[in-house]
Amino acid sequence: MIHRMLFWCLSLGTFFYIQTVCSKKINFEKVYKSVMYASFLKAEFNYSSFLKRADHTAERYVPFQDTSNDTFFKVGILHKSQLENYTKIRMEDQLGSLKNKPWMPVNEIREEFANCALLKFGSFSEHDFKYDKGMYGWMNIMKFSCAFVDDQFLVFAMAFTRTRFRLKQVILKRQNAHWATSGRSLITRDVQKITEVFTIRFALFVNEKIEDEFRKHQISLKSVDENPMLLKNETFEELAVAYGRLRKHIKLSDSRGHTFSTLAFGIKSRIMMTSPSNAPQAIEAVSDELSDAPLKVLDTCHKDICTYDHMKNGTFNAKTETHTYAKENAFIHTVHPRYSVIAYQKSKPYFTFETMKRKTATGIIDIKQNLDTKAKNLWSSLLDQQFTLAIHVHNQELFPFDKFFMTLDPRN
Repeated sequence: MIHRMLFWCLSLGTFFYIQTVCSKKINFEKVYKSVMYASFLKAEFNYSSFLKRADHTAERYVPFQDTSNDTFFKVGILHKSQLENYTKIRMEDQLGSLKNKPWMPVNEIREEFANCALLKFGSFSEHDFKYDKGMYGWMNIMKFSCAFVDDQFLVFAMAFTRTRFRLKQVILKRQNAHWATSGRSLITRDVQKITEVFTIRFALFVNEKIEDEFRKHQISLKSVDENPMLLKNETFEELAVAYGRLRKHIKLSDSRGHTFSTLAFGIKSRIMMTSPSNAPQAIEAVSDELSDAPLKVLDTCHKDICTYDHMKNGTFNAKTETHTYAKENAFIHTVHPRYSVIAYQKSKPYFTFETMKRKTATGIIDIKQNLDTKAKNLWSSLLDQQFTLAIHVHNQELFPFDKFFMTLDPRN
């Protein structure tokens, strides 16, 4: 089974070359209608594969009080000359009016354009989840992808959703003449369901935008070849080993033993395809995102494949009672003498245990939870599940052998 990203790069490059030679001013509408453009967009921003496997019943089991969100989606093309001094790119031209989107990471997007100049193909995504029992929670999801073709044009697309949510409060026993309420604490299974709900919402939003884009340029989604990435089965198999299969939710009976009042993780995932000669420069461009150990693996790999996966032992802040970790993985595979695939993820997650209340003969006392072996394993399982979710969802075409189905028995 051979897939076609390299073919797509070469074919689209030829297409752009012909267009540039034949016309001093390229017809961008014709570019948008090209099969190569549509193939890139469908491969990177069509989430149908994930949505077919997702558990759409999850939202019924999450006790939301309310949610609010804002979104952004953009597709475009840049000329190479605009990337030569990327700091001068007029972001208003690429993103439109930003008056109603003050939260948009304009400088980060500008940096992504600069990164793309070193690549044949690049994809960057982020899942940012935070929850504070005393306030509210939020989950921001973004994806930015690009393909640089013919040394002339960069095709790019980006999608953002910014969501804030509150969970229903818990009614406690009557205190004096009033009913007492408390913010809702979380178990790890709650986190998995909440993140899945917002990932599904993101996928539905992006799919709708892609369909609008194709309708605008009169492109039939069904006629577009999906996954134009020309990679051998060996590469897919190595990625599956390095990043694992999508994982099911932790069972309720296993998750219930530990509760959290705050919990957060911001997972950044990056996939890059470039020539082996450009790989060191591409790695250097994003070197500030990784610590020394995974960076060394990527920068000094002398084999066809090198991998790294590590979660740093947690540190504890006694003042805030917060446990903080660092988790990273990295992967580099020389697919062909002309192409290398580079992938990595990083996160600095943290949590605070909920302080339990217990009634005794002398009054109400606080019972604190300990970071015992079961709690460590539970936390590690949660992060592993979230890491695989983050990379599989946004890079479905790199994991064609994944057979995971998220439909679960709600009694578990």
